[in-house]
Amino acid sequence: MRKRKKLLNHVKFLLKLAALFFSASFGFTIFLFVVLLFNLPYIRRAVFGKLPFKTEKKPWSEVLTLEYMKNLWIDIFYPRAEPNGIVLFAHGGGWISGYRRQPNNLSWYRFLVSRGFIVAAIDYSRAYGAKIEQLIEELSRALLFLDENRDRLRLSRARISLVGLSAGGHLALLTAAKMHRLVKSVVAYYAPCDLNDILESPSLFARIALFATLKRLPKRSSDVPAKYSPINVVHEFMPSVLLVHGKKDSVVPYDSSLKLYRKLKRMGCRVMMLTHPEADHGFEFVLKDEKTKEILQKTVEFLSEGG
Repeated sequence: MRKRKKLLNHVKFLLKLAALFFSASFGFTIFLFVVLLFNLPYIRRAVFGKLPFKTEKKPWSEVLTLEYMKNLWIDIFYPRAEPNGIVLFAHGGGWISGYRRQPNNLSWYRFLVSRGFIVAAIDYSRAYGAKIEQLIEELSRALLFLDENRDRLRLSRARISLVGLSAGGHLALLTAAKMHRLVKSVVAYYAPCDLNDILESPSLFARIALFATLKRLPKRSSDVPAKYSPINVVHEFMPSVLLVHGKKDSVVPYDSSLKLYRKLKRMGCRVMMLTHPEADHGFEFVLKDEKTKEILQKTVEFLSEGG
């Protein structure tokens, strides 16, 4: 009886996950691909996890959903109180999966909105069907969309902060380097700052996702990973940068963020790095310890202060 109940729970979970991916136009073949590469406990944590703070289910006063590019959508969540800042959020998922209304991402929006931020969350193209240049362009276009429609969207004239998780953090760093005049600050959680580091990752998913994104089997000697690595495009005019990484990350090596932190320091840029000594990839959705809460609180302070 217990085994039957356990099996039924797994079936329900898989059906729910399939519906989640299908609702984001995520093909069945890719869905099976992800299921095979990730074990069920990891999927449960990554997709259905939530931050270790109690927040209202809907702490926002209003949500606007708009098309910022053809067939690409942006949700704008407005806090009830006077806004503390504007955040453009890019979800993770290895460039080939994830979507803006995924439960774990909604947990981030609730957290940020409850702290007074206007949060704009986007979907962007999947890299298995689009070139990486297109993904970078889409985040840039979303930033321009917000900047050019401030009056209509009731946004202040303050510069916009970028927040990205994993692959989203990678895109956020590239966008901040490209459009630094419009960006107040950038926060990248466990982002691949040097794509060559993914070649050393123990995660099969990470390596295959990189292959799908770059449309070729990358090698360390190739200039292709280097071309799209934040560590090679940052410059002295970068906005303030916050890097967050767990030392036990099994998907994106911890050193990837550490190397970028050291380079930005040498360049005289304003940069902070927050490290969790026991954390794996996506740790903020799993760990409920004081260190995780401290990192999240410092992230809010960083966004509030502008770095």
